[in-house]
Amino acid sequence: MTQYFAPRASEVFVLSEGHGDISREEYVLKTDAAVYDVGTLVISEYAVNAKTGKYVRATQTLVDAQAGADFAIVLEATDARAADVKAAVFVRLGVVKARELVLDVSITTAEAAALLLKQFVVVR
Repeated sequence: MTQYFAPRASEVFVLSEGHGDISREEYVLKTDAAVYDVGTLVISEYAVNAKTGKYVRATQTLVDAQAGADFAIVLEATDARAADVKAAVFVRLGVVKARELVLDVSITTAEAAALLLKQFVVVR
């Protein structure tokens, strides 16, 4: 029997957030071979020791290389396969579900929680 799965709902990882839109921003996601799923952890991209203004999937290698980087969580599935694209992201002052985060295999949930806590996002 064939099984079908519904796409993940937008913002499914958010448990609570700051008043109004204080927890959200619109960032540019860099072109990638795969769609950025809801809950994907992204990191600010650096080039020549300066931020480029774009965000990419967070990996342990990037985390280690970029002290002081900013992190965000993608709120809606975003297709950046053809070009860079603006996307709504969750960046500060809130609580999110650990089991709903989409992390690179090189980053554990505990590591992601520590990174996000610097921006006052608690992972439960």
